[in-house]
Amino acid sequence: MTERRILVAMADSHGGSQVGLLNPETELLREDAEGNMELWQPSPTKTQTYLWELYRSHIDKTIELAAGDDIAVLHCGDLTQGVKYPNLFVSDRLADQFLIAVDNLAPWLEYENVTAMRLAKGTGSHVFGEGSSEVLVSKILMERHPDRDIQPPYHGLLDLGGVTIDYAHHGPGAGIRDWTRGNQVRYYLKSLIATEWKAGRQPARLVLRGHYHSWVWETIRESLGGQYCQFDMCLLPSYCGMGDHGHQATRSAYLQTHGLVCFEIAYGQLVQTYPFVKTLDLRTKETL
Repeated sequence: MTERRILVAMADSHGGSQVGLLNPETELLREDAEGNMELWQPSPTKTQTYLWELYRSHIDKTIELAAGDDIAVLHCGDLTQGVKYPNLFVSDRLADQFLIAVDNLAPWLEYENVTAMRLAKGTGSHVFGEGSSEVLVSKILMERHPDRDIQPPYHGLLDLGGVTIDYAHHGPGAGIRDWTRGNQVRYYLKSLIATEWKAGRQPARLVLRGHYHSWVWETIRESLGGQYCQFDMCLLPSYCGMGDHGHQATRSAYLQTHGLVCFEIAYGQLVQTYPFVKTLDLRTKETL
């Protein structure tokens, strides 16, 4: 155990979708023409190739940042795509979504200093109800790595090195206007601070949410009990491209940010925040 730790926060990798994260080394099972079982590797789409290369670069940056200190990984929901939106599947077999999700997380556990992993339960339509994807993936990873601390909660309140983190999948949206972006995150955080303080509890220093595939970081300073305290909230970006439902749900948003966020914790304090993110313009560009 070290006095310095790194917290990794990511969300919405949507394994099983052709625009979701896919480890190119993933091997799935199928029958050949004579009924024999064979392993096969799905061919990544260009979106998946881009996302995987970005993801691996972010893992490398995190390992370099940690410099051997302990790392805890939080995935804030939607490990898989589910079946409510039945298009752009990597495979029609439901089991393949779970196997893809396992392989997407596996690279973290290659490093001995990744000591803990929390997989917050996601949206029922994407995770087969009641967090089934996160529960099954956690169970597989626990059995592969019995020396690691892996759990799938709905809503966590984590004390990591003296810093309290409130994390879950669902929360506020990013906003629908550029000039109001982040307002809902601030209101949500201010309300949460007030609720906790009125109940006689110290509010969490850091609040993390996913679901909206958007990157927003807001900070609030409040005077509580005569002392000024700082609180941060992050709406986490995804590792998922835009499918048909995404274009509709976002009202044709054309900028999409992918990545994860690292938090450096030392001696009971949140020392620094490191957003490893990249934004794409999804519009089709042409000249006629």
